[in-house]
Amino acid sequence: MKKTVLIGPSSFAQIDYKPILKLRERGFEVVTNPFGRKITKKEIIKLLDKNVIGLIAGLEILDNEVLTSSSLKVISRVGSGISNIDTVSLKKNNIKLYSIPEGPVTSVAELTVGMIISLFKKNIHMNELMHQSKWNRMIGNEIKNKNILIIGYGRIGKKVANILSALEANILIVDPHINKDAIPENFKLLDLEVALSIADLITIHVSGEECLIGKKEFDKMKKGTIVCNVSRGGVISENDLIEALKKEIISAAWIDTFVEEPYQGEMSKFKQIILTPHIGSYTVECRINMEKIAVENLLKEL
Repeated sequence: MKKTVLIGPSSFAQIDYKPILKLRERGFEVVTNPFGRKITKKEIIKLLDKNVIGLIAGLEILDNEVLTSSSLKVISRVGSGISNIDTVSLKKNNIKLYSIPEGPVTSVAELTVGMIISLFKKNIHMNELMHQSKWNRMIGNEIKNKNILIIGYGRIGKKVANILSALEANILIVDPHINKDAIPENFKLLDLEVALSIADLITIHVSGEECLIGKKEFDKMKKGTIVCNVSRGGVISENDLIEALKKEIISAAWIDTFVEEPYQGEMSKFKQIILTPHIGSYTVECRINMEKIAVENLLKEL
């Protein structure tokens, strides 16, 4: 019986089919995502039958129950974060894990900066009005001299900081895993509580899923703050964000990742919240590169 590789991400090989052809050329049966969306835990347990020894993974839940019940030998993540994977269980079940730390950096950073500019300039809303034949100019703001708080100073956070610094923003960093010597002299490394109180815009670039911004944090922000999240859905409390918006603590937000995806929740009712369908790494260049590397990493072990 043929050994099987399961493809988790629903968009895998949509741009370039060569990674799947490469797996088949090496003698593997390939099972692609049959749902066209993120696979649930119950579904992936069923898909990971005894013949599946390799998984090209997206953000599926890969906890101890999933991994212990599988016959996996290797997981190759199409992306950088591995917070959805139980790394203790990997060792226990002798499963090798690969990820692509550099893969999404440029794509996510460019998207983030583009959205920050749009939020300050309000051009998304004006575009919508223009398509309704409404000539309504909304005054925006410059990025120069604004206090931009970056939570998480990893690869993506660094790139976002460097681009915004070139636009003459004041860069504030919150990251408990780094020290002052790790950042440029013109950046400020601050405690979260202090940084929240002075930030004009907050953008989050962390790898974990712990909630970092909830009611307590929103209450520390000044009126009119903008927030952005392109990391993990759970790092900002969606309900508390809505309440902060109603109180005018938050003037605008951009959210790209959600606890439940596809997202159809309450935030979609608020025009001040710009929503995108988890597109941080969704560029032609990024997808082709990461999918190619993910398959190469898988084949190293198989």
